[in-house]
Amino acid sequence: MRILALFDDGNGSVKKALPEHDVVSVGIGNADIVMDLSDLKNVKKLVDMHKKEPFDLLMASPPCESWSFSTAGDNGNAYRDKDSLSLRTFQNWKKNPYVAIRKLVERNAPEIPAVYSKYLRKGVNGDLTALFTAELVKALGIPFVIENPQSSMIFDKLAREGLSFVKNVACYAAYSDAFPLKRTGFASSLAMNLKQVKRAKFAFHVWKGSRHIVRSSIPEDLIKHIVSHF
Repeated sequence: MRILALFDDGNGSVKKALPEHDVVSVGIGNADIVMDLSDLKNVKKLVDMHKKEPFDLLMASPPCESWSFSTAGDNGNAYRDKDSLSLRTFQNWKKNPYVAIRKLVERNAPEIPAVYSKYLRKGVNGDLTALFTAELVKALGIPFVIENPQSSMIFDKLAREGLSFVKNVACYAAYSDAFPLKRTGFASSLAMNLKQVKRAKFAFHVWKGSRHIVRSSIPEDLIKHIVSHF
């Protein structure tokens, strides 16, 4: 199977898990194709590539930071409003109860504008990469799987961009004891019977490795299980 793996340029989870398949990774880092997936002009480049040598499946893990509730605050997160999905204005952002922002505001920190700019840039990148993913899926017209945290607002964004999908849920801990529970959503062109559990054996407080790697990787057995549905 020929698989187009978007945003697989970090840990390369998809490519590593599927050596028996022809996986083409795309992203701004260590990938087969180095490409800015926030630049909508690149949608055509991937479509043209598909026309020359068709892909059978698209897998994508768009940046989740501005969509997840890890920075949960007032009706959304530190980046955007939950109902409108719009990015927070400077004044609205300063009122957000998220602890990191609140502490800056309480001491009237001089770096407040610079910090807001970082949030805004990440939010814009979140909007563009989500839109890129939705537009590419519609343009290719092939089976797809898009990963993000279970409660991520990106699924609402994809739906509002006209993408039809089934939201499947899996727990990473159901596939490997080396991962936390991590309930994760997979927007897909079909329903998948993915595993879930209530508890995980993994505990971050005794973990000696990189937390970033654990948080940004996907269990190999989960990837293989997903691909087995296609």
